[in-house]
Amino acid sequence: MKMRTRINGFTLLEMLVAMTVAAILTGVSLNVYAMIHRGALETSLRYGQFVGEKVDELRCRTRFVRGLPPCDDVPCEGASCDFRMNVRERF
Repeated sequence: MKMRTRINGFTLLEMLVAMTVAAILTGVSLNVYAMIHRGALETSLRYGQFVGEKVDELRCRTRFVRGLPPCDDVPCEGASCDFRMNVRERF
């Protein structure tokens, strides 16, 4: 009686299919990562600009505390304009 030995492993075709699937998934995931990274950079830049504008606005609004003349280059908007006029009248 001849014994049949079974060899466990992958065939060349199975390995090529697995590598192709892995390459496709890697390509898709790298594109998604690039889009997320680009969006995060744009958001960070917009946040930096927003914070810079708010800091400049607060500096101009608080100049009267240091005894400096007020900034007139910051545009008045609604309640903030009323607040600025009330503070100027009080001090």
